[in-house]
Amino acid sequence: MGRDLDAEQRAHEISGEEHHHGALLDASVRRHLTREMTMSPPHILAPAPVERAFRCAWNEGSSAALDPAEQTALAALSRWLDEPELPYAILHGSRASRRAVVAAHLVRAQNEGVAYGAQLVPIGPDLRLERDILALLVSRVLSDYAGGEPRLLRRQIAQEHLRVGPTENEPSLLLAITDVEEAEPLVAWPALFSAVGPRVKVLATVEGDDAAARAWIQRLGFDPARTQIHPLPVRPWPTPGDPAELLATAGAASAKLLGLLSVAYGRLPEDEITAALGAPIEGALAGSEPLVTAVDGTYAFRSNAARREVEERLVLGARETSTRQLLALPPDGYPCAYVRAHMEQSDAPLQAFAALVTEEHLARWMARPEAYLGFVADLERVRRRAVVVLPMGREATALAVRAALVEASLNWCARRKDHDAPVGVEPINRQKRIADERDQARALTALGAAMTAGPARAEVLAWAADAARRIPETEFRGDVLLSLAECAGAETGYAFAREALAAFRTTEDAEKRAHQMLVATGALPPEEGVAVAREALASLRNGAGDPGDIEAFSRHFPHAVAEALWPDAEALPGPARARALAALARVLGDPERVRAAFAAVEQHIEPYDLKEHWTLARLIPHLAAPEARRAAALAPGFGEHAVELLEGLIPRLRALGDPADDLIEALPAAPRVRALARSLPFATEPARLLARIDEAIQKAEPRDRYGLRMFEVGPWFAAKGDSDTLLAAVGPLSDAGRLGAFGFLARHDPVHAPELVRQALPLALRFGADEPDRLLDLVPLARHFPPEGAAAALGILLDALAGDFRHAALAGDGVTLVRIAPLIAALAGDEGLAGAAREVVQVAAWFP
Repeated sequence: MGRDLDAEQRAHEISGEEHHHGALLDASVRRHLTREMTMSPPHILAPAPVERAFRCAWNEGSSAALDPAEQTALAALSRWLDEPELPYAILHGSRASRRAVVAAHLVRAQNEGVAYGAQLVPIGPDLRLERDILALLVSRVLSDYAGGEPRLLRRQIAQEHLRVGPTENEPSLLLAITDVEEAEPLVAWPALFSAVGPRVKVLATVEGDDAAARAWIQRLGFDPARTQIHPLPVRPWPTPGDPAELLATAGAASAKLLGLLSVAYGRLPEDEITAALGAPIEGALAGSEPLVTAVDGTYAFRSNAARREVEERLVLGARETSTRQLLALPPDGYPCAYVRAHMEQSDAPLQAFAALVTEEHLARWMARPEAYLGFVADLERVRRRAVVVLPMGREATALAVRAALVEASLNWCARRKDHDAPVGVEPINRQKRIADERDQARALTALGAAMTAGPARAEVLAWAADAARRIPETEFRGDVLLSLAECAGAETGYAFAREALAAFRTTEDAEKRAHQMLVATGALPPEEGVAVAREALASLRNGAGDPGDIEAFSRHFPHAVAEALWPDAEALPGPARARALAALARVLGDPERVRAAFAAVEQHIEPYDLKEHWTLARLIPHLAAPEARRAAALAPGFGEHAVELLEGLIPRLRALGDPADDLIEALPAAPRVRALARSLPFATEPARLLARIDEAIQKAEPRDRYGLRMFEVGPWFAAKGDSDTLLAAVGPLSDAGRLGAFGFLARHDPVHAPELVRQALPLALRFGADEPDRLLDLVPLARHFPPEGAAAALGILLDALAGDFRHAALAGDGVTLVRIAPLIAALAGDEGLAGAAREVVQVAAWFP
């Protein structure tokens, strides 16, 4: 940082204070600094307000002369830098002590050497909000800044710089953060500093005594055993400069100015001060100079200590008046940047924060130097605040979802182009939407499906239908409309199914069109479904494709369709006949039809043909004993895939009274366990069967034994309500193993599911945002979450959804609205689901 200072400032510091630092500066350094006089003025890669606040704090701190006690503290910190086992230090003292000044001198001294590349992060009267501190940290630490939202920047600082540390060719890093108590709560403190590289040193300055310093060790994520604490003796207020005395003798205008500056979160430009005071600033400045500093036409207190002294001496009414005057300024000025902080400070109702998640607020931010970074930071804080009150009010759900979807939209629309632009200045491409109509429709359908029948649900499904009808791709449009048909049911469902069928009929490829029509049959009225199925089968039979392909779509067939197609299937040639009859027999379940289908399969079996293998495997659960034994004789013809057939045949034969010992002995250990485990539900002597399973598990590979016992045998124990026995049998597990076991068993043990989920949820929350998929796996069981746990889970998952750069906030395989719908339902019911759906529609309209 020190090498970024402009030459004039550096020369002034040396000439005016060299006698205070004779031990720290030598002749060679002075010559080096003289050469720097030709360098360009200082520049940091941060928005203008942050850069200005940094420059002011540096000038105030590094140009002040140190008294003897401060020189002693500086010397002690210099020795700390030589302690490789102590990466952390805290410098603490009373309010009037100049901790930031000592830190600035330490940074300057180290930058005048070669061992450390020192960086100052001054949290000042005009640099207190998380977004601004993050921008400053990025500009000081990330030499290869490539843009991004706050979450990504915090992760880059923590994982790619502080945790790894400088490379061999770079000097060690000293990061000096001053007056951390002035910052608004930073959720990232521990994540940033809990693990630092071997050549990284972090100094924090704190107001207070030794106990206060020790309390900050935990908040900052420092390791107590590797943290050195340094006290700074009490120092009286300078004369003139005692805030109490100046405030007591100040005139009305000066007192009003000091009041404004004391409650402000950033530097105030002269025009805003004039508007708030209702008078020119010159009169108010008279007598305030010892406390106030001017930089580029903006004003703020010289120090945090002075600001806090004045603020604490203002009566409540005066503070509130000053705040109101600031927030009454034009909305694109001070209120845009700081209204959220003031609302948090005054504990404003949640409804007030909704104004920060609007297109108007976004437009104001994008016209400011902080741009994207400022708006996204507001979204993060609003979402966190909404999550806190989720258990107490369902209206918070919609706001939390809205903030998450808007942030995800912006992350998708923001693309870094100018790598020399300040932090947060990200071009926004408004042509890129949060998701296409297909994802919107899928999300709305999932939310509607989770609701109970009624007008609100009908409205959500109508929104989903509107989005579905705008899907340009025929296949996708029909698929979503079929999902709506299944969700809506009754006559409304039939109407959606007919729309889907109409979309499918426009598909040019005849084979694909026939397949899509077969899928639609199950959602149509029976007589219409039969007609459509016959039409599709006739198309395939007449050359559009393989008529045996109805096997892939038969799970959609209602009984009436399967019954009607049977004569047509019997008339098909060769293997197609076998596959079609097998598919229809599975739907009908009639023993005679199953026997006929199996006879056709036997007649046309082709060894190693995976289509025939799949046909036979699907038919096995319906076979009678003679046919099952004949199927076992066919299995070897499928080579390495024979084992899969035998795994299905063994439980079927045992269910029919055949012990199938010959087939069991032919299997390797792991498939044997799976086959026997699938036989447990109908075992006449479960104890003997369990003994055989245990024996087979011991013969399996050691790495397979836990999975076989838990995931193959586990469902049987769980279904009988005996999950505890299984947990005891698998032995001690890691947190990740316990979480997986609890979640898996809860899906199969309805009696103990609430208790199993109660044990699993804290473990999943502990993994938190680092591994949201672990929490996502529990979401289908969200009905068992306690309210507080459900709110915490939704907060973590919305955070992950908001930060996903895969363009998948609404629907997909990651953390999406579709997948967290059960959690919203459990936490906020139909009202919360409807609110979330409304936000999908509204946020999508932001990015048309």
